[in-house]
This record gives sequence, C-alpha cells and structure tokens, in this order.
Amino acid sequence: MTYSSVWKIFSSTVPLFLCAIIPSANRGMLGDLSKLNLCGDGSALPSGANHNGKPSCKCRENGIYKCEHDRYYSDATANWGYDSYRECYYFGHTYYQHIINHNGHDLPMHVSIAPASETDYTQSMKDLDRLKKALKEHGLDWKISHVVYDAGHDSLGNYEYLMGFGVSGSSDPENDDITPVIALNPRKGTHPSPSGSATRVNEDGVPVCKAGMLMRLCGYVKKKHRVIYNCPVKRPTHRNGQHRWNTFPDECPHKVLCDSVTKMGPVVYIKSTDDPRLYPPLPRNSPKFHELMDKRSCCERSNSTKKVTYHLGERPCRSDTHYLVRLYLVSIIEHAKAWLAEDKRLVGNDTLAMIERVKAR
Repeated sequence: MTYSSVWKIFSSTVPLFLCAIIPSANRGMLGDLSKLNLCGDGSALPSGANHNGKPSCKCRENGIYKCEHDRYYSDATANWGYDSYRECYYFGHTYYQHIINHNGHDLPMHVSIAPASETDYTQSMKDLDRLKKALKEHGLDWKISHVVYDAGHDSLGNYEYLMGFGVSGSSDPENDDITPVIALNPRKGTHPSPSGSATRVNEDGVPVCKAGMLMRLCGYVKKKHRVIYNCPVKRPTHRNGQHRWNTFPDECPHKVLCDSVTKMGPVVYIKSTDDPRLYPPLPRNSPKFHELMDKRSCCERSNSTKKVTYHLGERPCRSDTHYLVRLYLVSIIEHAKAWLAEDKRLVGNDTLAMIERVKAR
C-alpha cells in the first residue's frame, strides 16, 4: 500500500469513526448525542527533516556551500512555527483535535494536521467544519451544543462562525445552535462599552445598576440573541411547588427598590450580536461557563497521551501522512482504553453486588 492510498484512507476519518467513535456512542460514553460538548486544542509536532533540504548537486564537494541548484525536501509540507508551550520556534507541523470529556474519559472526535505556521485560531474552525461534514457522511444526526476553547481562539470571526452570523448579520440555521465558550484574551481588551439597554457595565461586560451593584444574570433569549439581566436584590425561588420571586431591599445600598411594581425589574439586556466576543451568549461569569471551561483540561491530557505516553513527540517523522496515521491510531487506542475502564468498573460493581448478596445470606 502506497503512502497516497494510506493518506486517502486516514484523511477520510473512516477508521476513527467506525473503529472508535460510533462504538463509544453505542456504549453511551459520549453523553447526549443531541447536545455534544466539544473541547478543542492544538499542539506542536517537530519534523525529523532538515529545513535546509538536501542538495541535488555536488557543489559542497568542491567547497561551494551556497549555490542555486535545486534541493530535495523530505518533508515538503513542514515549515517554521512557534511553540507557545515551550516558548521556542520549531520546524514541523501542528495538529488539532476536538475531544469530548464525559464521565472521566477523554475521547477524541476528530484530528487534523497542518504546517507549523498555522495557528489554533484558524485550524480550530477548519477541524470543526471537517468534523461536522464527517458526521453527515456517516449519517449521524448528532448536534453540537457547545465548543470550549482557550484564549488563543478569542476572536470575533470565530464567534460569528460558531453562532452562524455572516457578513450581513444573517443567521445560519446549521450553526445557530453552537454556543461558543471561549476564554477572553486580555491582550485584546477587557473594557467593553455599554450595549443594548445597558447604560453602564464593568470591565467584564456585566451591567451595573443605579446603586452600583452588579446585576443578576437572568437568562438568554436565543431567537433575539439577548443576554438578560435583572435587579440583583430580586431572585427567584421555588416554594410549595410554585415559582416565586423574592425581594431583599436591605441588600441594596439605597435600601429601597428602584422598581417596586415589577417582579424582576429593573431589567436590562445586552445584544450578543453587537459584539459576541465581549458579550457571548453564555456569559463568562455564569456557573455553566466555568463548568464547561473546566472540562478543557481533557485536551492537555490527550495531548500528553499522544506525545509522551506514545512518544509521538520523541519520534519525529518526515511526513505529515506518517504523523496523521499515528495520531488516528493513538486516538483509537484512547477510545479502547476507555471501553476497558468502563468494563472493569461494571465487573467490579457486579462483583461487589455479588459479595453483598452472599453476606446477606
């Protein structure tokens, strides 16, 4: 089998889907398939090839070290890039993967490779687009609910793509349900201006009421792309099976309600379409945001498995094809190890149950 045929097989994601992802879904290890939460990250892969290439002439034998003759490059797709983790430049490739973290298992969903010069900012959207196309090719009607990225992905273009907004501001129903969960990059500004009906906001974009208190996050209206905030001293509760709103005027610095007529007021909203990067549909101060962001550590664990446990970082290849084949094989192994862990857990539970039954006798 030639390298080109191997490339066609593995670049189609067929082995990963048939051998790993679909069996994991059948075992219920991917969670709710209608609300998938993906985490994405990239990592550097240095090439074993020489960036200067190999001369096609014999000028060196004659003492000429700089000539205009052609050179042979064993890794033609590799180039120079920056490794932010080791804070150094390297010659090679970078790979990107989307992972699902569910019940303590880190399960790769898609892996792609690119030259070292490509950043996570652009490669993430390409990899996500390929993943969505692969789901359609395999007839899988799975929906992506959230995608979780670090601050290196913080850009207005990524938000607009994930939320389905084009240049004209129209919404794409195919991407409309994807909620971006991206850490704010402090180098790109942390002092947003007021938006929507909010007249004053803090450095994180949270509206501030007339009394100087941060307003309470109330909800998000997806159709209108509005983040709703209400009075911080008015909070909902459930009593005797009924939904009620309680007021606590003593907590207000003014010791009086600004709006004593309505249950929630005063209410303000922020339109996420004005600047989805600074006003994301899932506010960064919400518990759900922190819960999803905590899952992003699965990317570091998977990268460590690939590069340290299986020595991809210590065995430099001279071809992106070699790297991609190995990345897919290690990804399949990660799924298989998760299956084994689940089987051991189930067997252990059955054994304990049997011991308890014997004791009961």
